[in-house]
Amino acid sequence: MQDRDHSHICSTPDAPVPYSLPHEQSSAPPLELMDGATEDEGEDSGDYGNKGLPPPADQLPKGEHSDSIPPQTEWSILAISDHVAREALVQYIANKCCYRIAPAKHMVVQNLTPLNTFRYCLQTFTETRETFPISEPYNGGFVDSSDVAPAPAPWAIVVDVPPLFMDCKTHIPVPHTNSVQDCPNCQGHGKNQCHLCSGSGQRICTACNGTGWQDSSICLFCSGSGKRRCSACHGGGWQNCIHCSGKGLLLYRSELTITWKNSVAEYVVDKNFGFPIYHLQEVTGKEIFSDENQVVYPIVNFPEPTIDRGSESCIAQHQMQFASNSRILRQKQTIELIPLTKVEYEWRGKVYSFYVFGNENKVYTEDYPAKCCCSVM
Repeated sequence: MQDRDHSHICSTPDAPVPYSLPHEQSSAPPLELMDGATEDEGEDSGDYGNKGLPPPADQLPKGEHSDSIPPQTEWSILAISDHVAREALVQYIANKCCYRIAPAKHMVVQNLTPLNTFRYCLQTFTETRETFPISEPYNGGFVDSSDVAPAPAPWAIVVDVPPLFMDCKTHIPVPHTNSVQDCPNCQGHGKNQCHLCSGSGQRICTACNGTGWQDSSICLFCSGSGKRRCSACHGGGWQNCIHCSGKGLLLYRSELTITWKNSVAEYVVDKNFGFPIYHLQEVTGKEIFSDENQVVYPIVNFPEPTIDRGSESCIAQHQMQFASNSRILRQKQTIELIPLTKVEYEWRGKVYSFYVFGNENKVYTEDYPAKCCCSVM
């Protein structure tokens, strides 16, 4: 199982038998998961460490939920033909500068073995809310402080949820948190001593290096004094404070940062066919099951038993990962059937093999018989 930023699943050699999930199982989470999702729902007081309570149910994003499974014909993926296998290998070799094309074009295909596998993917769309203090120069005017009204808790602030399963972040000023204070950088004076001339208003003349002379003549740039007016403070020795823009006062307030994040946990069935399973991250397959709800329930009674365990593990992982610092707004789980075929072929009396995988018909091979070494001059 691994976390990724997208979703999908894999397949087995034989076409699986259609199955169904009881409605109450696929549409409702187990009791222990429901407790975490609904406890104290509807209250909006207190911020609980700036995490707060979940939004009311009527503010949660909506989505379709389906517990139906496509008919059996939708589950099967036919084995690729000799022609498709050959074309896939030719395309692969064409992108390898050190591989000769002859074996790919003239090989004798002996056996095509479908090794289709399953990939389970869980997407969890979460929302995290945190408040941070920020400040800006105070230019006068109304101050929306706590004297006006109590500041709302982070989760009491209503915002529009962005499109589901897409990362997004926004920053919102928290009402009634403003206050005006002296700028700590200048202690409220609005000015600081010039750091280039240390407040003297003058700096060493760079034309004569402070000597007052150039080629046995008085320096024309400093008139022989060896010093010139500081250009940073224009000779005044002081500069406006950059933090308060010379005002001496700062307006402080709380800013709410809302982060929506789509996290992905993935499990791929690996039956040790000799194919590096991580290559399946590069391809897509055929989606055979999809279930979406506020909280999804683990898959049960799938024809490939490890999918059940992978689903349960992924869901438990996300529940534990987001229980303390985020709220789960939506979850989606999918199962994908990924084509994987082992091709055995003969070339010059020896047998070799390669794999064709994914809808994209990508190729993996370790023992291609016509590799050569070359160097780029």
